[in-house]
Amino acid sequence: MIRYCLSAFLTIGICTAAQGQPLLPPASGSQPGSLQPGAQQQTFVISDIRIDGLQRISPGVMFSLLPVSIGDTMQPGMTGPIIRAVTESGYFEEVEVAREGDVLLLTVLERPSVSEINIEGNRVLQTEDILENMASAEIVEGGIFTRATLEAIRQGIQEVYSSRGRYGTTVDIEVTEQPRNRVAIDMTVNEGEESRIKDVNLVGNTTYDEEELTELMDLGTRPWYLPFSRRDRYSREQLSGDIERVTSYYLDNGFARFNVDSTPVTITPDNEQIYITINVSEGQQYEISRVDLVGDLVNAEALLRAYTLVGPGQTYSQALITASEEYMTQILGNLGYAFATVEGVPTINDDEQTVEVIFYVEPGARTYVNRINYRGNVATADEVLRREMRQLESAPASSQQIELSKIRLERLGYFSTVEVDTVEVPGTSDQIDVEFDVEEQSFGSISFSVGSGGGGDWFVSTDLQAENFLGTGRTVAVGLNRSYFQSSARFAYVDPYFTPDGVSRGFNVFLQKQDSPFNIASFSTTSYGASLNFSYPISEVQSIGYNIGYTHTELSSGGLSVQEIESTPRLGPNDRYLIRPANNNPWAGPVMDAVTAPISSLPEQYRGLPSEPGFIDKYGTTFDNFTFTTNYVYSTLNRGQLATRGTQHQLAFEITVPGSDLQYYRATYTGEYFKPIYGDDWVFHVKTNLGFGNGYGNTDDMPFFQNFFAGGLAYNGVVRGYDENSLGPRSTDPRTISPQQAGLLKDDNGNIILTPGGSASYDGTVAYPTVPVFDSNGQPVLDADGNQQVQLAVETFNLNRRDRDSFGGNVLTTLTAEVLFPLPFVQDRGGVRSSVFLDVGNVFSSSCSASQQRLGCSNFDAGELRYSAGVGVTYLSPFGPLTFYLAAPLKKGENDRTKTFDFTIGAGF
Repeated sequence: MIRYCLSAFLTIGICTAAQGQPLLPPASGSQPGSLQPGAQQQTFVISDIRIDGLQRISPGVMFSLLPVSIGDTMQPGMTGPIIRAVTESGYFEEVEVAREGDVLLLTVLERPSVSEINIEGNRVLQTEDILENMASAEIVEGGIFTRATLEAIRQGIQEVYSSRGRYGTTVDIEVTEQPRNRVAIDMTVNEGEESRIKDVNLVGNTTYDEEELTELMDLGTRPWYLPFSRRDRYSREQLSGDIERVTSYYLDNGFARFNVDSTPVTITPDNEQIYITINVSEGQQYEISRVDLVGDLVNAEALLRAYTLVGPGQTYSQALITASEEYMTQILGNLGYAFATVEGVPTINDDEQTVEVIFYVEPGARTYVNRINYRGNVATADEVLRREMRQLESAPASSQQIELSKIRLERLGYFSTVEVDTVEVPGTSDQIDVEFDVEEQSFGSISFSVGSGGGGDWFVSTDLQAENFLGTGRTVAVGLNRSYFQSSARFAYVDPYFTPDGVSRGFNVFLQKQDSPFNIASFSTTSYGASLNFSYPISEVQSIGYNIGYTHTELSSGGLSVQEIESTPRLGPNDRYLIRPANNNPWAGPVMDAVTAPISSLPEQYRGLPSEPGFIDKYGTTFDNFTFTTNYVYSTLNRGQLATRGTQHQLAFEITVPGSDLQYYRATYTGEYFKPIYGDDWVFHVKTNLGFGNGYGNTDDMPFFQNFFAGGLAYNGVVRGYDENSLGPRSTDPRTISPQQAGLLKDDNGNIILTPGGSASYDGTVAYPTVPVFDSNGQPVLDADGNQQVQLAVETFNLNRRDRDSFGGNVLTTLTAEVLFPLPFVQDRGGVRSSVFLDVGNVFSSSCSASQQRLGCSNFDAGELRYSAGVGVTYLSPFGPLTFYLAAPLKKGENDRTKTFDFTIGAGF
């Protein structure tokens, strides 16, 4: 018997069978398997359908493909549709249709399945990308194998490589048959070498020279001074982008008929060099003859025209037309038309070389906000986000207010990212939902510092501050600090929405006992106090605040206090000085017992008494001060932490209320400016800190413990590359002595005389500041009265010291300029900041003592500014900002202390 079959290429052939009748016998003289018009077919009712050859395909799938079913009448001409329906499914290599009585018999040969896909040799294209491309063409492991499709994939892969300048790439595919009607696909890719651009040639340009136009392009020849540049690596996508930039350049400069006619790309026979030719037609420069607005202008024509950037007489510019469209769309969005469209259509008059621009305005229906929803705020309450909203529910939707709401959420500092989207409410044409999607970040900090002081003593200090306490938006700070130089406890609380309209209120209570921090002249204070503060918003970006505080301070100079804090020694007329000629004579001489004499016997110029009183001498050691502080803040920063754009100004003025024990004032200013210079990741940042303070009334100078300091990451003066607090005026050394430096009291037998408490007794004599003066022969030098001359040898020695502690000053000037750049391989760039920086600054004093002036203290002097440069990284860790820096001082003073590397936790830069 004879059956008719349809192969994979839809050609009908004749197949033999043991039984069965042909559905369509061939006409006389026809080719086997052909369907002749007029051929006779037999009509019968299908009593059953039998399918042979199924392996993986289920009978149910097969029956769903057939255009006939049991009970249908088989009519002449129905064989072809049956075969096509089954074959077009792609499951079968061959299909045979026959009749056995009233039974419709189908015999099929399934296509093989893909058991595995192996890819080797690819580096430029990732294996996952190639597999994804094959899957889109339904070539996947476990799927049906189609050789024609596989060939198309091979050509497509080669085309992708060619578009990236690898014209020599070959893709070899081997298909291996496996048992159970399966195949394995092995793909070997030989990527070859990248072809390099040898020349880019523009043809037809007369207004602009080739150099000016090629500067607009990313592709081109590689500059000799950039040996690792990839500019000469061809990419079809980059070439398309370059053509768009050149086209835009002409269209934005009036060439309304500019056209790129062709861009032939040729390659040398060895596939190594590429030549690109860009054929252009410049045309003439056109002017705008008329600008008009048509459509529904929603009674805002004057406002829309104000944002139209093109006008009659101007040179035609497509960029200005596009910008006008965007501005007008935004204006309509601010008026509540969230789905408005504005299209500027230019009509070119070639005879007059002019362009008429008509803006077609389609505002659509006015849109109202149905709901404002928040996602991602796991710890932060909805109320905290909702009170920052400037777009209200049930109000007309305003794109400006929605964007402002987004910015206010970013400025909170609680979220690393804030995204906003508007969604139409189903079943309405005039309502939208506003969806805010936030990602929370660390909104608290654990301040942790570790290091060592000048004496080699290590310290650890901690402080906990929750900026968003329990998700309420309130700030709670608890500090318990115990280190070798400080013991303190504090509690602070701030409610930023004490009133619904944004008035904040806070208070601070503290108790502290502190020795002077690192590199600062020695003193100690014990203080306690409290303050109450309010802040009032005066605009979206401005606020003014007030603070009223009380502080009780007890000051101690210690046994080694510097002269500026307490003048020493404090000697009476009966105090004695000790002369040890044998110990101070560098030449050979007799060994003599120590000789003592009363201070009153010294001439005035040798007594070493300070000529200027210290702070404690003038004002005592206990102070009760009431302070009033006002501050002004202007901020357009886009983020609360690690901002990347915007400006911030902070100005504060603090003054003690008349009647306080100390009367002084301090004014400080901090300014910051961020400007993206390349995308959103490369940012220029400049920051300055300025400060000035002084005394008034019965206080001559600002108290020294309120002085400004600079160096390292000091609180109010960042100059990295120098040790913490180490810049600025130095203090003179103490001239008082400890008891161990006085003379021991001994009896006639040389035994130490003990006090009633069992301690050693001292005679109260002063071993310095004076020592005898000898001539070149080692003989004592006598004065006019025949007395031994003495000199202030200690003072001379101290002037040569290089390790003096800082005393600070009342004038602060620092400036930081840096370029922020993204770190490679870092995904969360909102939580990491890296920079190359230049720091400038120093601390000065407008009231240097005579001794300090000899040590280089001065009022502001630009020549005394210090400079440093380096790199730094700040990471928003779960414990707060973690900051590292590596810096080198560029201008180092004689007494400066440098510090190349440092880090802090809990403070950023």
